[in-house]
Amino acid sequence: MDREALLRLLAEEPGAAFEACGDAIRAGADFVVWDHTIPADELTQIYARRAKHLAKIGNPMLGGAEAIEQLEASGDRPLRTGEAKIEDPPTHFQIFLTADASRVVACIGIDQR
Repeated sequence: MDREALLRLLAEEPGAAFEACGDAIRAGADFVVWDHTIPADELTQIYARRAKHLAKIGNPMLGGAEAIEQLEASGDRPLRTGEAKIEDPPTHFQIFLTADASRVVACIGIDQR
């Protein structure tokens, strides 16, 4: 997926994580969207656990609650995943897209400090 296509998809969705991820990519962040898919219900379990762990250590996920709700609403549909990373401040964005990569379903930002 090219940078402009991903930026368009991120801009179509409301929320702080989508906006922050778009800003990071626009500023030159490294990013990738993988071709393989993972069932949304598996991603829900993984990211719900991560959200609890990060909250416990005092590092909540930007857009985490909303993302988990969107993943849950996706049932067992296959989703593609991607990520973007910036160094200043060190942040990892996890991106979840429909299987055909026509829509970003959810986005999470995690401060890496």
